[in-house]
Amino acid sequence: MIKLIVSDLDGTLLDHSKKVTQREITAITKAKEAGITLCLASGRMNVEIQQVLKEIGHQAHSVSQNGAFIHMEDGTFLQSQLFQPKLAKQVYQLLKDFDLVKLICTGEANYITSMSPASEEVQSRTFRPFIIKEDLEKDLLLDLETSKFSMFGELEILLRLKALMEEKLGDQLEMFLSDKDCLDIMPLNVSKGRSLLVLIEKLGLQREEIACFGDSFNDVSMFSITPHSFAMRGAHPEVKQHAAYHVDSVAEAIEHVFAYNEKYAMQPKGSSKL
Repeated sequence: MIKLIVSDLDGTLLDHSKKVTQREITAITKAKEAGITLCLASGRMNVEIQQVLKEIGHQAHSVSQNGAFIHMEDGTFLQSQLFQPKLAKQVYQLLKDFDLVKLICTGEANYITSMSPASEEVQSRTFRPFIIKEDLEKDLLLDLETSKFSMFGELEILLRLKALMEEKLGDQLEMFLSDKDCLDIMPLNVSKGRSLLVLIEKLGLQREEIACFGDSFNDVSMFSITPHSFAMRGAHPEVKQHAAYHVDSVAEAIEHVFAYNEKYAMQPKGSSKL
């Protein structure tokens, strides 16, 4: 039986206006009333996830910054995985000359060296304004606890940067396109999927007891840990290849969860088949 649903935010639970539709809220409410727990797993910061939860009137576990941070439903901090300062500086030195909007992310803020029309557009997609720090490279070796680098720009440039990172630091990094114009760079072995495994162990759940919903390459690691994986129908074809089901919305995915649980409840006790 599915006991935990895990949803990505952008492109999955959130619409283009950064809002959760009433249909999705109703479906989540129905799931929680049925005893199914909710987790939100996003590239966004935990404070942004909590803002979404406040707006829809729910509590949930949180896997934020693509798995860099885990918080429990009651707000308890469970785990963080950050860049070592030396590696963070190496990453920054490789990316700083690329014509991209460059964000250095921590658990509480997104930092940038200066603002431009391009960065203003990216900032409009977030819930909190960027913090301007002109000497970010110096701060990387001092007190900036870096969890993620997010690069925004043309896909061709992002792919050139990704290739360079793979050549120079590929054995120390995780990288994926989290949006059509965004490349996220993480420390090695940091992903939504790996952090979900930590969370479900804490909750005493098995992999087959969770369902994951997503739409991008940073969700693929979630899809790999459960047979109940749902990709949004508008996702990239390569992302959809990794999911068991394709749906138009979180509400539709939750309908599948209820159908599965009803079928599971009808099985003879002790049966392993579904």
